[in-house]
Amino acid sequence: MTVRINNITAGYGKVPILKDISVELPSGQFCALVGPNGSGKTTLMRCINAILTPFQGQILIDNQDVSRLSRSQTARLIGFVPQSTQSVFAFTVIEMVLMGGATRIKAWSAPTQQDKQKAHLICEEIGIDHLTTHSFQQLSGGQKQLVMLARALFQETPVLLLDEPTSNLDFCNQHKMMNLVRDVIKRKNATALITLHDPNLVLNYCDSAVLMKEGRLIASGQVGTTLCDTNLQTAFGDNIQTDTTSQGMSVIVPKQLFFPQNAMQKQPKEHYI
Repeated sequence: MTVRINNITAGYGKVPILKDISVELPSGQFCALVGPNGSGKTTLMRCINAILTPFQGQILIDNQDVSRLSRSQTARLIGFVPQSTQSVFAFTVIEMVLMGGATRIKAWSAPTQQDKQKAHLICEEIGIDHLTTHSFQQLSGGQKQLVMLARALFQETPVLLLDEPTSNLDFCNQHKMMNLVRDVIKRKNATALITLHDPNLVLNYCDSAVLMKEGRLIASGQVGTTLCDTNLQTAFGDNIQTDTTSQGMSVIVPKQLFFPQNAMQKQPKEHYI
């Protein structure tokens, strides 16, 4: 499903955080939302998920204005993986995952055996099947993020929002999550928007990108075009650039002034003792 963000201005109280943002997220694409801290990335996520009502503008999913949908209708359209999640009750991991099917399960009904099997398969695919009987409260931050991804996948929505889902994950699990999300999007022709701090994850896994700074849109479109040196430096400052590895891969790195050439050799030998 296509997500259209039309002239959104939004914030908290009377203070605008987002300022006249217009972006279209095509169906079937894995799109990254990128920008420095304080750019308004999470605020935009909350507007798309109808948690926050914009001061002006509208967000359309499949030509439906999300502000006019009930929470149940929104949950059928959008799966959401937040930055962090706490549970007051001692739910197990499999119970947390099964909650993703709440809109499909009738009131006062229990998940079917088929639901449980499907939830276990998703946990196995993500690599958390050994945690299904564990208390969600006792998991690490990274494990909780993987559980929330499993719940969003079990929800089976055409739109998936992921707010910094790799922030608590180790190196290998970051790439596992990105691979999983990309694979699901391609298999189901879903639309996903993910906020990321590492632009190299965007280069390696995403189809398109939205680049923001201080609540304003700098650029959007295909990753290679959007994350060019000019746009990156507008967002993050002059001390960043694209480069190419010896294997021909594009990477985004700090400029040499961050790591002056031969700086290590210039230090006195005793500095390293």
